[in-house]
Amino acid sequence: MTRSLPVRWRPPRTDAALAAGSLVLSLAQVAVWPIAHPAVSALVAVGSTLPVAYRRVVPTSAALATTAMWLVPTHGFLLLGFVLAGLVFYSFGLLEPALRRVVAVASLASVVGVVMTLAGPEAPPAAIGAVLVVAGPVLAGRLVAHQRAQNAQLRELTAELVRGRAAAELAAVAEERARIARELHDVIGHEVSVIAVQADAAAAALSRAPKLAAAPVAAIRRAAGETLDEMRRVVALLRGPDDHEALHPQPGLADLGGLVERARLAGAEIDLAMRLPATPPPPSLQLTVYRVVQEGLTNTRKHAPGASVQVRVEDAGDHLCVEVVDSGGRLARSPGGGHGLIGMRERVGMHGGTLQAGPTADGFAVAARLPLTVAGRS
Repeated sequence: MTRSLPVRWRPPRTDAALAAGSLVLSLAQVAVWPIAHPAVSALVAVGSTLPVAYRRVVPTSAALATTAMWLVPTHGFLLLGFVLAGLVFYSFGLLEPALRRVVAVASLASVVGVVMTLAGPEAPPAAIGAVLVVAGPVLAGRLVAHQRAQNAQLRELTAELVRGRAAAELAAVAEERARIARELHDVIGHEVSVIAVQADAAAAALSRAPKLAAAPVAAIRRAAGETLDEMRRVVALLRGPDDHEALHPQPGLADLGGLVERARLAGAEIDLAMRLPATPPPPSLQLTVYRVVQEGLTNTRKHAPGASVQVRVEDAGDHLCVEVVDSGGRLARSPGGGHGLIGMRERVGMHGGTLQAGPTADGFAVAARLPLTVAGRS
């Protein structure tokens, strides 16, 4: 039973077909126009075409085999000889990784080509062609190999940058969530603390009332205290062991004027327009509006200092619309590239809203829509 060659030794189909076609044409040539004894002519035809089939499997061996055929004395040459040799030496320069081996084999082939050309029937200037048929394809192959290596490095660098950006975005989201946890602690903790204080007062006031009224008030006080303790435990887990930042009252819609005024003192030209709902939104939603405006002003200060800014906070029925639009020109600002905008999307999304950021006709805009209904925040 015949043993098949390993897969790695099988030439590509295109190379095998090219070698077979070249062999048929070369055998036909030497049959009509012999370049040596018929047996020698056939040997040269086979030996010159077979390396083409394996030029990408064993490029160095193919180059040496082609060179060896040049040592066979003939009184003519194959018409396809230069083309076949060029293919073999191009693949050799492209695929052989060791530069020393490339130089050594290419030098050997050039010397053999020059010597056999001078010893043959061709004119001495033909020796130049013997060198070019080796050096030209080898050099072209090395240049293509270098370009491919650079392209591979660029692809790897691009993939690394994409992975790094994704990791940075995840870190920004995690940081924003931790910040939101701290702010929720302030907002909800304050409200629950007020409930607890009121419940204590109500329990004291009802001490002389019927006993049936005192029991529910005591339950409210107890539930409020337990809720506050549980909320503090959960937020403490979100904060981590090293986060001991002091708690401060969080800003809301009433603080937007002060935020804009501070930006004006820094040199910005800002027009603030507000039409707020009759019923104040929840403190957490007010805080989100404040942060969106703050991020929009920060974005303008960083990328378009001195540009005029339009800030609008408007009640749209079931939504609260927030817009920060500057006239800083068409600057190269990515709508999703900043960590601040990533955090704002996370914050707005927690309220069931949407955030859009991108260039306008003459500047840049940050716009958010925040549901005011309970259903919209679910």
